[in-house]
Amino acid sequence: MTGSAAVTEIVAVIPVKGLAKAKSRLSDRLTPAERAQLVLHLLDRVLAAVFASALVQRCLVVSPDPLVRTSAEAAGAVAVDEATPGAGQNAALEHARRVARRWNPTALLVLSGDLPLLTPQDLEMICRLGAEDGTVVVAPDRPRTGTNALHLRPPDLLPFRFGAGSFRQHVREARDCAARIRAYYGSGTAFDLDVPEDLDLIQRIDPTFKRTDPHR
Repeated sequence: MTGSAAVTEIVAVIPVKGLAKAKSRLSDRLTPAERAQLVLHLLDRVLAAVFASALVQRCLVVSPDPLVRTSAEAAGAVAVDEATPGAGQNAALEHARRVARRWNPTALLVLSGDLPLLTPQDLEMICRLGAEDGTVVVAPDRPRTGTNALHLRPPDLLPFRFGAGSFRQHVREARDCAARIRAYYGSGTAFDLDVPEDLDLIQRIDPTFKRTDPHR
C-alpha cells in the first residue's frame, strides 16, 4: 500500500497472568509446577485455534511472565510484557491495544487463554458477527456473567471491563456508545478451565485432554 501503513484486518489479543499466580483455585488438585504447565498447555491450544482461523491475521499475547512470552513467541505470536505490572488485566489489555494499533487493525478480538474447547470455527463465527463497523461481539462464560471473548470493530470502540460481571458491563458500555451488540454462545468460548470440577468435566468431554504438554 503506497503512502500508508499496511492494514491488518483482525488482531487477536490474549492476556495471561504470571505462572506463579495462575490457576490458584486448582491448588488443591495440582502442584504449582503442574498449574504452570496447565496454563502453558491451554495457551498452546488457544493459539492453535487462532492460527488455524482464516480470519485472524495476527496474535498478540500480553503477560508479565517471561516463560509465557517465550512459549507464545515459539508458537508464532507476538508477545509483550505488561506496561505496569500488577495493574490488572484491563490495564494489560489497554497496553496490548496500544501495541496492536501499530498494525492498523480494523478489529480487535480479545480471548481468554484458558479455553480448551476453542475452535477456529468459533473465532470465524465471532468475526463474521462483528464484520460491520460499530459492532461489539461478546461471548460469555458458562454462567453468562464473565466475558471469554470480545470482538471490537473498530478496536477502540469501548473500554475493557474484564472482571466480575464483565458480560453485563461490556454490554452496558456498548449501549452507551450506541454500538451494535451481538452475543456468541458456543461451548468453545464458554468453557474456561478454572476450578477442580472443570478438570473432571473436560476429561469427560475430551478424554484426550492432557493438562500438560508432553513436549515441554
